[in-house]
Amino acid sequence: MRHLAPVFVSFAIALTAIAETHTIEQVGFSFVPSTITVAPGDTIIWQQTSGSHTVTSGTDCTPGSYDGFSINSSLNSVTPTVEVTLPSDLAEGTLGYFCNIANHCEGAGMQASLTIVAAAPCVGDLNGDNVVNGADLGLMLGAWGVCGKGPCIADLNGDGHVNGADLGLLLGGWGVCP
Repeated sequence: MRHLAPVFVSFAIALTAIAETHTIEQVGFSFVPSTITVAPGDTIIWQQTSGSHTVTSGTDCTPGSYDGFSINSSLNSVTPTVEVTLPSDLAEGTLGYFCNIANHCEGAGMQASLTIVAAAPCVGDLNGDNVVNGADLGLMLGAWGVCGKGPCIADLNGDGHVNGADLGLLLGGWGVCP
């Protein structure tokens, strides 16, 4: 195992999961696009193009929260953008939203939705700190070889051995977890 150390030390590429930013425009009595797929941790920016509106979470033109998360912000000439970062622990599902001014939702149908998809698992985070880094690599190297009895958390592919295949999975997840 001493011969492997220079390889690990020289491995300097870190892959980091990056949250995405999505833009939705208010166009007339519509949100464009009307549905998008997002992940927990993503940022959504609504941009006003005309008139006074709101971005209000809820369904069927009734305000409400989704998984304990809610939005209720003005979208007008004073506040032409609404920027929201979704909580990192937001559950999968559909977060509906609409304009809560006069009859914009009920009369004009001004409603839309975000489809929340689960965050990718954090493969390689052996110590549970939401970062795959040298601490996890150290745990893996300490467990290198055939798994004994009991849990073998460093056996990422479940084949009963901690080896190069597991190391490849750990390095592929290197960086901050999504």
